[in-house]
Order: sequence, then C-alpha cells, then structure tokens
Amino acid sequence: MANLDKDDLSQMNRSYFQSLSQDKLVEVADNLHQLATELWEKQQQNSENSSQPPSKDNPYDSQTTTEQSEEIEESESSCGQTDSEKVEQSRVKEKKKKSKRKRGKQPGGKGFGRSQPLKAEVIIPHYPDLCAACNQDLRENNAQRYMGYYVLELEPQLFGFKIVTQLHHYYQTTCSCGHCTHAKPGTGLVSVVEGRSKDLQLTEYVLVGSFLATFIASLSVRYRMSRSKIREFLKDWTNTELSIGTIDRCIRETGIACVPVVEELVEQLQEADILHLDETHWYESGKLHWLWVAVSTKTAVFHIGSRRKEELSHLVTEAFLGWLISDGYAVYRSHPKRQRCLAHLIRKARRFADPAGSL
Repeated sequence: MANLDKDDLSQMNRSYFQSLSQDKLVEVADNLHQLATELWEKQQQNSENSSQPPSKDNPYDSQTTTEQSEEIEESESSCGQTDSEKVEQSRVKEKKKKSKRKRGKQPGGKGFGRSQPLKAEVIIPHYPDLCAACNQDLRENNAQRYMGYYVLELEPQLFGFKIVTQLHHYYQTTCSCGHCTHAKPGTGLVSVVEGRSKDLQLTEYVLVGSFLATFIASLSVRYRMSRSKIREFLKDWTNTELSIGTIDRCIRETGIACVPVVEELVEQLQEADILHLDETHWYESGKLHWLWVAVSTKTAVFHIGSRRKEELSHLVTEAFLGWLISDGYAVYRSHPKRQRCLAHLIRKARRFADPAGSL
C-alpha cells in the first residue's frame, strides 16, 4: 500500500524528480506505481466484483461488465468438462439466446378468475341524455339496462375510510327517430409506450375506482411500498383482494391522470426568471435512460428520456425568456441567456489550482 497522501503529491513536480539520485528516483517511481495500481483497481470496482452499490456503477459499462462476467463464468465452468458436456452447454446457451419469451403470462395461457365474490352495496345507474343521431332529449323515454360492472371504491369516513362495492348499470334508450343510444363508460388519455404490447387508456370501465387507485398510487410513490406489500396491506386491513397486475395498472393509470398537472407545472417553469437544469443516468428495466430535472423557486419537474437535445422541449420551450443555469453540457448552450452553475465552476477552479487534489 502506497503511503502517499495529498500533501506528498503536491510536493512532487518536475524539478523535484530531476533533483533525485537514480536509486531514490526508482523508489519514488515504485511508490507512484503502487498508488496508480491501487487507483486503477479501485476504478475497476463495481457492484458485481465489490461491495459498492449498483448506483456507483458506470452507466456506459454495465452491458460490457455483464458480458465479461458471463465469459468468466463460462470459462470457469468449462474447466474439467468433457467434449460432450461442452457441446451440450453450448446448445443450452444457444437456446437461451434464441428464446423470445416475454416475462409474465403468455398469450393464450390459462387465466385466473376472482375467488372473492363481490356484493353490491351501492347501485349507480347511467342513462343517455341525448340521442346520438338527432340530439333529442331522451330523459323522458323508457330505458333498458344492457350492461353493468362492479367497482371497488374508497369511501372516506369520519375516522378513517372503508372500501365499498359499487355496481354500475348502463342503460340504452330508443329515440323517436329510431336510433338506439347507449350510455357508455367514459374514457380519457391514452399512454403509448414503444415496445409495450397494449396501450394503456384511462377508462371508467375498471374494477378499481379513482379514489382507491389514487390511494394505491400514494402507497407506492409516497410511502415506497412494493406491489406485493400493497396487496398484503389491502388484504389485511380492508379485506380486499387485488392482483399484482391490477395494482400495477392502478399506479400507471394515476400517473397518466397526472399529465395535465405536469403540463401546468411546465407552464409555470416558462414564467420563471431563473431556471436550474441538470440530468443524470436512470435505469428502467435494465435499460439506460436519463432523468432530467428543471427547478425554479416554486416548481420542480422531472422528465425521463434520452440524453438528446429534443428532451429539453419537455421542460423548456420557446416561451421561456429567463436565465438558464446549467453545467457545461452542450445541449444547454443554444439558450441565449445561459449561466454556468457556480458549483461546477468552483469545482473546476479547484482542479486547476491543485491538480493533485483531483485524485
């Protein structure tokens, strides 16, 4: 272990090395070599070969590190194997690579129905008001029920809350013009994500009502409970059974419902006099993305996407005329009123003033 600290390194310069004899120069070079080796080994450490957390890993080398570790494991496992065992192992590996099976339930697989029967505590009827063809008032006409579904909804109480089972009935009415109009569940925003098999749309035709879905999302986001923990909580404290998939859908639907709120917050950012911007790496399902954050004196907005310049349009538009404070990343330089972050400038000044301290 090289016993060299910051003060020792600050005393070493070109004139110091020239003043040393050959033997002492060799000793100093050996100590510096040990220090460089230790620093290099420390730099190569990651969550797979040391005790440091995955957040310390280099976001650009994660795939390479995984491939290297797999190659090492294969080379170690191949030692002492016969030729037939090696051929079989290569076949298994080839089969794994070609497999395109997605995680979760496969299309066409046997489903599971609800084991907990639902009993309606509240019946909510839905009637069509106007004829879809001629706009005639249908409220006085006779209606017939044609569909219905159950909804689990959270109902606040004086001390706490309870979950009630609602039965929504939908009716159809025939107008004097002969057109039959149906009352239908409302629909809202649609979330489109590349690679997802089915787009997610907000709709009233769901098992979990809006208040209960918001409560579930709060347990996940605000109180950081996992899907399985939320399922256990609802079962133990409210005697309500929900699947992991339903809970996950509730969380995602609540996120989609917050889009108008986010748009309003982005509009507030455009009115700010000073706006701070920064980005950092962010993993989702093992894929590298970037987390952007824009902060004013009253508003903070986060955005997950790529690191391209186009991502700035989600946070900063042409309506923003204030000062943009950021680091030296090139995508920020196109803004006419930009100021470098003082913390970054201080850090760079210290590096130039004391090169040894940057080690």
